Amino acid sequence: MTSHYQKLQNLFLNSRINKTLDAQIKIGEGISEISFSKKEFMHNEVKEIHSAYCHMALDSSAYFAANSLIEDVSTMVKSFEIIYVRSSKSKKFIAKGKFLEKSMGNYIISSELFDDDENLICKAKGVFRRSKNSLKEINNYE
Repeated sequence: MTSHYQKLQNLFLNSRINKTLDAQIKIGEGISEISFSKKEFMHNEVKEIHSAYCHMALDSSAYFAANSLIEDVSTMVKSFEIIYVRSSKSKKFIAKGKFLEKSMGNYIISSELFDDDENLICKAKGVFRRSKNSLKEINNYE
């Protein structure tokens, strides 16, 4: 694992918002996987995982897949579309982000969220761009 991937993992694990998921993350070149277990507060009234946590996992897995390819600045999301396939009452989830292509300065990333039975819960496609924010200046990156 490169130093950059380790720093991105630290960024994810020490982020206050990401601590909500209490997740684990793996990052490689153009890919990331975020695994987490559903907590009592994460479900809606019918005990299914709330879409806010689905979005959070999809967005984060896509962001880190994109940022794995860029070592000097952070990426920013330009657009992000989610398609909800099914609901789930599962306890464990994994979000997988994957780089698809680079076009006109845009990093196109797919992201999918699966439950512990390997059912596809939702999927997303995001477009990310380089920002002007140096990674070295972002809390928790180093």
